[in-house]
This record gives sequence, C-alpha cells and structure tokens, in this order.
Amino acid sequence: MNSRKIRTTPKQYTVYLIFMLIACSGAVVWQVCLPNFAEQFTSWGSAFGWQREIALWNIGIITAIIFTLVKKNVEMMKLLTIQSTILCWLLGINHLAALLMNFSFTYTIHILGVFEVMLLGGIWGTILLIKSRS
Repeated sequence: MNSRKIRTTPKQYTVYLIFMLIACSGAVVWQVCLPNFAEQFTSWGSAFGWQREIALWNIGIITAIIFTLVKKNVEMMKLLTIQSTILCWLLGINHLAALLMNFSFTYTIHILGVFEVMLLGGIWGTILLIKSRS
C-alpha cells in the first residue's frame, strides 16, 4: 500500500497561479501602456518593440493560467507552477544583475523585480514544488 502523502493542495497551486496571473497582467499593462517606466525606473531604458514582445509573451502565460484554473486540472497547475517558478528565478536574477551592475534606488523596477519576482514568486513556487514531492 502506498501511503505517500502529497502536501501541496490544488488550492495552494491556485493561489500561486492567481498571484502569477496578477503579476503577468501588471507586466502587460506597464509594458504596453506605460513603456516609458522602463526608461525612468530601470537601467535598461525603453525599447518599444521588445517591451511589446514581452507583453505578448505574458499574454500567452496569462491565457494558459486562466485555462488551467478554469479546468481545475492539478497536473496542469503543477506544470505551470514549474514553468512560472523557473521564469521567476531567471527574471529575478536578471533584475538583480542589472541592479548590482549599476546600483541606484531610482531603479525601482529592478528592486521590485528582485523582491516580487525572484524572492516571492521564485521561493513560493520552489516551496510548493518541494512540498509536492514529499
């Protein structure tokens, strides 16, 4: 008899994916509607074509998250949690590198990227995935 317990519940995945839905939606808004924020609050400046492409990528992620939440498919939730966690770590590290290369408190998007994306999204997702293996 297999007495292995899965400690991660569908509700925990759902809450995490709703967080990611909100974060990705926010990124779409500022990338499409407020692209000059990048110029003012990052070390990267603005590049409207790339920013629009990032927004479109986020729309794809948003679509997948909404579809998964509507279907309530736990396996799809776990897969999107894996994908989102990896993206959070990579994007957060990218913001951290940009911040460390030219530190300034005016680069608030990099600072938020480190805290919101890497630390909150990355660590939260990692904890969910580790718990799901227990």
